[in-house]
Amino acid sequence: MLKYTVIPLVLACSSAVFADHRGNSVSHTQYARVTHVQAIYERVAFSAPVEQCWQETVSHERSSSSAPIFGAIIGGALGNELGHHKSNKRVGTVVGAVLGATVAADISRNRSGSHYETVDRCEVQQRQEWRDEIVGYDVSYRYQGEIYHTRLPYNPGREIEIEVNVTPRG
Repeated sequence: MLKYTVIPLVLACSSAVFADHRGNSVSHTQYARVTHVQAIYERVAFSAPVEQCWQETVSHERSSSSAPIFGAIIGGALGNELGHHKSNKRVGTVVGAVLGATVAADISRNRSGSHYETVDRCEVQQRQEWRDEIVGYDVSYRYQGEIYHTRLPYNPGREIEIEVNVTPRG
């Protein structure tokens, strides 16, 4: 009974294998020897930051707005002390205040004015530059005595993996 069961099982399996190979193609991978690799370059633009610096002379205005006020106070106090009588004290105070304010304003003007200073200034500008970048490789390889060519995004090295398809004629 065992031989009657095994024989149909072997026939069923072998017919399934033959069915795959009769009408359909079969593929498998192999390795082929690389004979030549040529890098493909493309010119690419990119933006590079460049810092530019320089020295610049700037002026600063100096002024003292409080100097005439202090001059008037000091001049008024001196005029008050120098006046002998009550009416002279008032006149002396007013005259001293006016003179003190005027003298202080003149001194302030002489001390004020432009003050110059050298400062560093910098700015970053974008400059367009170019470089050559590898975008792929033209590859030649030998398989079963024939030379084939392909383009790849990487350098395959000494061997290249290929897919071999076998299709029956007919």
